[in-house]
Amino acid sequence: MTEARRGRGRPRKLECRETLLEAGRDLLLSHGLRMTVDAVALRAKVAKTTFYTYFKDKEAFIEAVMLRESARTMSDEEYRAAIGGDLRELLVGFGVRYLAFANENRLAAWDRVMTSANDVYPELACRLYEAGPGRLYTMLADILRRAAQDGRLDIRDPMAAAEELAGIWYGHTILRVNLKIRAPLTDQEIRQRAERGVDLLYRLYG
Repeated sequence: MTEARRGRGRPRKLECRETLLEAGRDLLLSHGLRMTVDAVALRAKVAKTTFYTYFKDKEAFIEAVMLRESARTMSDEEYRAAIGGDLRELLVGFGVRYLAFANENRLAAWDRVMTSANDVYPELACRLYEAGPGRLYTMLADILRRAAQDGRLDIRDPMAAAEELAGIWYGHTILRVNLKIRAPLTDQEIRQRAERGVDLLYRLYG
Protein backbone atom coordinates (compact mmCIF):
# COMPACT_ATOMS: atom_id res chain seq x y z
CA MET A 1 0.00 0.00 0.00
CA THR A 2 1.41 3.39 -0.94
CA GLU A 3 1.54 6.34 1.42
CA ALA A 4 -0.82 8.23 -0.90
CA ARG A 5 -3.47 5.53 -0.66
CA ARG A 6 -3.02 5.19 3.09
CA GLY A 7 -3.53 8.94 3.45
CA ARG A 8 -7.21 8.54 2.62
CA GLY A 9 -7.78 6.56 5.79
CA ARG A 10 -6.35 6.56 9.26
CA PRO A 11 -2.62 7.45 9.47
CA ARG A 12 -0.49 4.36 9.99
CA LYS A 13 1.30 5.82 13.04
CA LEU A 14 -2.02 6.59 14.72
CA GLU A 15 -3.27 3.08 13.97
CA CYS A 16 -0.16 1.54 15.52
CA ARG A 17 -0.39 3.69 18.64
CA GLU A 18 -4.08 2.85 19.05
CA THR A 19 -3.34 -0.86 18.64
CA LEU A 20 -0.74 -0.65 21.41
CA LEU A 21 -3.13 1.25 23.69
CA GLU A 22 -5.93 -1.25 23.09
CA ALA A 23 -3.58 -4.14 23.85
CA GLY A 24 -2.40 -2.36 26.99
CA ARG A 25 -5.95 -1.74 28.13
CA ASP A 26 -6.82 -5.43 27.88
CA LEU A 27 -3.64 -6.50 29.67
CA LEU A 28 -3.99 -3.92 32.43
CA LEU A 29 -7.52 -5.06 33.16
CA SER A 30 -6.51 -8.72 33.25
CA HIS A 31 -3.00 -8.54 34.74
CA GLY A 32 -2.74 -5.14 36.39
CA LEU A 33 0.75 -3.68 36.78
CA ARG A 34 2.23 -7.15 36.21
CA MET A 35 1.67 -6.37 32.54
CA THR A 36 4.98 -6.19 30.67
CA VAL A 37 6.10 -4.25 27.62
CA ASP A 38 6.94 -7.57 25.97
CA ALA A 39 3.36 -8.75 26.49
CA VAL A 40 1.94 -5.52 25.07
CA ALA A 41 4.12 -5.75 21.96
CA LEU A 42 3.18 -9.40 21.50
CA ARG A 43 -0.55 -8.68 21.87
CA ALA A 44 -0.30 -5.73 19.46
CA LYS A 45 1.81 -7.79 17.02
CA VAL A 46 4.57 -5.21 16.81
CA ALA A 47 8.26 -5.20 17.67
CA LYS A 48 9.25 -4.12 21.16
CA THR A 49 11.26 -1.27 19.64
CA THR A 50 8.03 0.03 18.09
CA PHE A 51 6.56 0.40 21.58
CA TYR A 52 9.37 2.77 22.55
CA THR A 53 8.80 4.80 19.40
CA TYR A 54 5.53 6.00 20.93
CA PHE A 55 6.06 5.73 24.69
CA LYS A 56 9.00 6.68 26.89
CA ASP A 57 8.47 3.82 29.34
CA LYS A 58 5.87 1.55 30.89
CA GLU A 59 4.62 4.25 33.27
CA ALA A 60 4.04 6.74 30.46
CA PHE A 61 2.22 4.03 28.52
CA ILE A 62 -0.09 3.19 31.43
CA GLU A 63 -0.87 6.88 31.86
CA ALA A 64 -1.71 7.12 28.14
CA VAL A 65 -4.03 4.13 28.43
CA MET A 66 -5.85 5.78 31.33
CA LEU A 67 -6.16 9.08 29.48
CA ARG A 68 -7.59 7.25 26.47
CA GLU A 69 -10.20 5.58 28.68
CA SER A 70 -11.13 8.94 30.20
CA ALA A 71 -11.53 10.45 26.73
CA ARG A 72 -14.19 7.84 25.96
CA THR A 73 -16.51 9.86 28.21
CA MET A 74 -15.54 13.15 26.58
CA SER A 75 -12.44 14.03 24.61
CA ASP A 76 -10.82 17.46 24.84
CA GLU A 77 -11.98 18.20 21.28
CA GLU A 78 -15.58 17.25 22.06
CA TYR A 79 -15.50 19.33 25.21
CA ARG A 80 -14.29 22.45 23.40
CA ALA A 81 -16.92 21.97 20.71
CA ALA A 82 -19.74 21.55 23.24
CA ILE A 83 -18.93 24.53 25.46
CA GLY A 84 -21.34 27.37 24.77
CA GLY A 85 -24.16 25.11 23.64
CA ASP A 86 -27.27 24.03 25.52
CA LEU A 87 -26.20 23.43 29.12
CA ARG A 88 -28.74 20.78 30.01
CA GLU A 89 -28.05 18.73 26.91
CA LEU A 90 -24.29 19.03 27.50
CA LEU A 91 -24.67 17.74 31.06
CA VAL A 92 -27.06 14.96 30.06
CA GLY A 93 -24.72 13.90 27.25
CA PHE A 94 -21.79 13.88 29.66
CA GLY A 95 -23.84 11.79 32.09
CA VAL A 96 -24.88 9.30 29.42
CA ARG A 97 -21.28 8.67 28.40
CA TYR A 98 -20.07 8.59 32.01
CA LEU A 99 -22.71 6.01 32.87
CA ALA A 100 -22.09 3.98 29.72
CA PHE A 101 -18.45 3.66 30.75
CA ALA A 102 -19.31 2.85 34.38
CA ASN A 103 -21.88 0.31 33.18
CA GLU A 104 -19.22 -1.93 31.59
CA ASN A 105 -18.34 -3.85 34.79
CA ARG A 106 -14.72 -2.70 34.59
CA LEU A 107 -14.49 0.04 37.20
CA ALA A 108 -13.40 -2.43 39.87
CA ALA A 109 -10.54 -3.58 37.65
CA TRP A 110 -9.42 0.01 37.04
CA ASP A 111 -9.63 0.69 40.77
CA ARG A 112 -7.32 -2.27 41.37
CA VAL A 113 -4.83 -0.89 38.86
CA MET A 114 -4.71 2.49 40.62
CA THR A 115 -4.59 0.94 44.09
CA SER A 116 -1.72 -1.35 43.15
CA ALA A 117 0.07 1.61 41.53
CA ASN A 118 -0.17 3.48 44.82
CA ASP A 119 1.46 0.55 46.61
CA VAL A 120 4.40 0.44 44.20
CA TYR A 121 4.59 3.82 42.43
CA PRO A 122 2.75 6.46 44.51
CA GLU A 123 3.57 9.19 42.01
CA LEU A 124 2.18 7.09 39.16
CA ALA A 125 -1.05 6.52 41.11
CA CYS A 126 -1.56 10.29 41.32
CA ARG A 127 -0.87 10.67 37.60
CA LEU A 128 -3.32 7.89 36.77
CA TYR A 129 -6.00 9.53 38.88
CA GLU A 130 -5.44 12.89 37.18
CA ALA A 131 -5.52 11.26 33.73
CA GLY A 132 -8.67 9.28 34.52
CA PRO A 133 -11.29 10.13 37.17
CA GLY A 134 -9.64 13.42 38.12
CA ARG A 135 -9.76 14.66 34.53
CA LEU A 136 -13.49 13.96 34.29
CA TYR A 137 -14.30 15.66 37.59
CA THR A 138 -12.25 18.69 36.57
CA MET A 139 -14.01 18.85 33.20
CA LEU A 140 -17.46 18.54 34.79
CA ALA A 141 -16.56 21.17 37.39
CA ASP A 142 -15.42 23.51 34.61
CA ILE A 143 -18.77 23.12 32.85
CA LEU A 144 -20.55 24.04 36.09
CA ARG A 145 -18.15 26.91 36.80
CA ARG A 146 -18.90 28.43 33.39
CA ALA A 147 -22.63 27.98 34.00
CA ALA A 148 -22.30 29.83 37.31
CA GLN A 149 -20.27 32.64 35.77
CA ASP A 150 -22.88 33.40 33.13
CA GLY A 151 -25.78 33.11 35.59
CA ARG A 152 -27.33 29.88 34.36
CA LEU A 153 -26.75 28.14 37.70
CA ASP A 154 -26.15 29.46 41.22
CA ILE A 155 -23.09 27.43 42.22
CA ARG A 156 -20.40 28.63 44.62
CA ASP A 157 -18.28 25.47 44.66
CA PRO A 158 -18.23 23.88 41.17
CA MET A 159 -16.00 20.97 42.21
CA ALA A 160 -18.35 20.03 45.06
CA ALA A 161 -21.34 20.31 42.71
CA ALA A 162 -19.55 18.09 40.16
CA GLU A 163 -18.94 15.50 42.86
CA GLU A 164 -22.60 15.64 43.88
CA LEU A 165 -23.81 15.19 40.31
CA ALA A 166 -21.44 12.29 39.64
CA GLY A 167 -22.57 10.71 42.90
CA ILE A 168 -26.21 10.94 41.85
CA TRP A 169 -25.39 9.36 38.50
CA TYR A 170 -23.33 6.57 40.02
CA GLY A 171 -25.34 5.82 43.14
CA HIS A 172 -26.04 2.36 44.48
CA THR A 173 -27.21 1.04 41.12
CA ILE A 174 -23.88 1.30 39.29
CA LEU A 175 -22.14 -0.17 42.34
CA ARG A 176 -24.41 -3.21 42.07
CA VAL A 177 -23.71 -3.45 38.34
CA ASN A 178 -19.96 -3.48 38.97
CA LEU A 179 -20.36 -6.03 41.74
CA LYS A 180 -22.24 -8.10 39.14
CA ILE A 181 -25.27 -8.56 41.38
CA ARG A 182 -27.59 -6.88 38.89
CA ALA A 183 -27.75 -6.68 35.11
CA PRO A 184 -26.11 -3.72 33.36
CA LEU A 185 -28.37 -0.77 32.62
CA THR A 186 -30.08 -0.56 29.26
CA ASP A 187 -29.48 2.44 27.00
CA GLN A 188 -32.88 3.80 28.01
CA GLU A 189 -32.10 3.39 31.72
CA ILE A 190 -28.76 5.15 31.24
CA ARG A 191 -30.45 8.10 29.53
CA GLN A 192 -33.14 8.32 32.21
CA ARG A 193 -30.55 8.18 34.99
CA ALA A 194 -28.45 10.91 33.37
CA GLU A 195 -31.51 13.14 32.93
CA ARG A 196 -32.69 12.56 36.50
CA GLY A 197 -29.30 13.58 37.86
CA VAL A 198 -29.27 16.80 35.84
CA ASP A 199 -32.86 17.59 36.86
CA LEU A 200 -31.87 17.24 40.53
CA LEU A 201 -28.84 19.47 39.94
CA TYR A 202 -31.13 22.17 38.52
CA ARG A 203 -33.41 21.89 41.55
CA LEU A 204 -30.43 22.41 43.83
CA TYR A 205 -28.71 25.17 41.89
CA GLY A 206 -31.16 26.45 39.29
